[in-house]
Amino acid sequence: MRRKLAAPVALAAAVAVFTGVFAGSGSFLWAPLLAVAAALGTYLMLDDRSPAQAQGDDYHDEARVKVEEALRVLRGVERLSREVHAPAARAALQSACHYVPELFDRVRTAAPNSLYSTASQIGGHLTSLDGAVRQYLDIQRKPVLYTDPEALKRSGELAFDRFAAFALDSVRLVNQGDIAQYRANLDTVAPPKLPELG
Repeated sequence: MRRKLAAPVALAAAVAVFTGVFAGSGSFLWAPLLAVAAALGTYLMLDDRSPAQAQGDDYHDEARVKVEEALRVLRGVERLSREVHAPAARAALQSACHYVPELFDRVRTAAPNSLYSTASQIGGHLTSLDGAVRQYLDIQRKPVLYTDPEALKRSGELAFDRFAAFALDSVRLVNQGDIAQYRANLDTVAPPKLPELG
């Protein structure tokens, strides 16, 4: 919390020092120099992170923004999916809308340093999915405007199903590391059966 206040408090300190020094001395030389020194000192006192910590925090902030952008697109797809008449297509879209947040949660826990790249990749797929769902709904509403609308809808339904399978497979891929740890824990919880002495 303190690091978020560092910049505004440092700026306020610079303004206060500049105003005070200039009002007291009338010097255009000392007022800005002391204001910069006060701002820098205040900033460093409030934001005591190392450069590596600051870079890590920046990465996590950027990853969080990417995830939020992807989830915003996903919520739009989820709203649109309610208008899809074909039950299998609607179910595939709703499954995808369930798996993607689960994927982000699991990546955030298991491999937080790959969250940004995961959110970027999934966000790109979701943008394409959003466009496909919108076009599908237009075909569904106005089939007479399209040549072979049934084939177009079928290809859309297959794409929705493939994306849902991709999202589920991605979650399962993240789980593989967890499963390895789970199996190791099972081996330690239940040691091998000892041979019976006869």
